[in-house]
Amino acid sequence: MKNMHESQPLVWRFVLIISGTAGLAFGGLTIFGWIHGWERYVALAILAVVALLVVRRGMHRPVRHGFATGFFFGLFAAELQAVFLPLYFTNNPEYALIEMPLGLSPRLATALGAPIPATIAGLLTAGIVWLLGKLWKKNTSASAT
Repeated sequence: MKNMHESQPLVWRFVLIISGTAGLAFGGLTIFGWIHGWERYVALAILAVVALLVVRRGMHRPVRHGFATGFFFGLFAAELQAVFLPLYFTNNPEYALIEMPLGLSPRLATALGAPIPATIAGLLTAGIVWLLGKLWKKNTSASAT
């Protein structure tokens, strides 16, 4: 017997609004160097909040929604950094010293490399959604008894 949610598509409006808001906010914080040295911790905190929103919303296919939301979060943040790369380098000067692969310009390397951190963010968010979903089910079943 098929799962009733199997044929339902992702809710792209939810994915793009949440990931766009979070990704652009994170990208802005990094561009201005306001979270310099704390980027990974802030990103993880934002992804945990995003995962919580997915679980609380009761999305069908929550892990897929988590991956998509995390992926686009990473993509929006990286592409925003690519657009404002001179300002990003001004506020994060050690990144300007990194050698670019294949002799690409820093802006092009950042834009083309964006799917890598986006995929990592998507996997992290999907994992957090999966874990929260397991905890959520335990808590709701324990409180029902």
